[in-house]
Amino acid sequence: MHALLGQPRRLALLAYLAAATPLGFHRRDSLLALFWPELDQEHARAALRQALHVVRDALGAGAVTSRGDEEIGLDYDQVSCDVVAFERAVDREQFREALDLYRGDLLEGFFISDAPEFERWLETERTRLREAAGRAARDLMGRAEARGNFTTAVQWPVGRRSSCRTTKRCCAASSRCSTAMATVRARSRPMRSSPRGLPADYDADPPLRRGR
Repeated sequence: MHALLGQPRRLALLAYLAAATPLGFHRRDSLLALFWPELDQEHARAALRQALHVVRDALGAGAVTSRGDEEIGLDYDQVSCDVVAFERAVDREQFREALDLYRGDLLEGFFISDAPEFERWLETERTRLREAAGRAARDLMGRAEARGNFTTAVQWPVGRRSSCRTTKRCCAASSRCSTAMATVRARSRPMRSSPRGLPADYDADPPLRRGR
């Protein structure tokens, strides 16, 4: 992976292959339009071949697979992706696991020039994943509140206004209001670049990991 860190377009290609939905294979032509729209067909295909070669060197020869001559994908038996694991946990309503995996906006602060379609895809995915994390946090908060576990409930803030309303409800019903409020004060500090009120410890992009 270190070889890719200084090559943002190739890193972006890997991120797209790993996280784009539906998971699976992607046509070469669609990848050319996303990552090399300024190049003619011949030079764009050459750039894609070179990028895939670098990705294979970084992750292992079998990490990138193909279906026929025109479709490219990743072998998820060899490559794991936190975005995929996060979405599976949300689908299974394993919300604690999901929020442990969610580390902030996808590829936060990442940018490649001359790739507007990729940038649009990335912004859409950031919003979609952020909203899924918010729903997961609200669900955990609601479940904790329903059990009368008010201290736990305030550990899942999803937005300053909604968190304050829930915190006031929790404290009004709890005999341990001072404990709950201490928790809220600790979590009410500026949230740096955390997405829309999620805790500040979710502030790094979800990494792509080499499979075990």
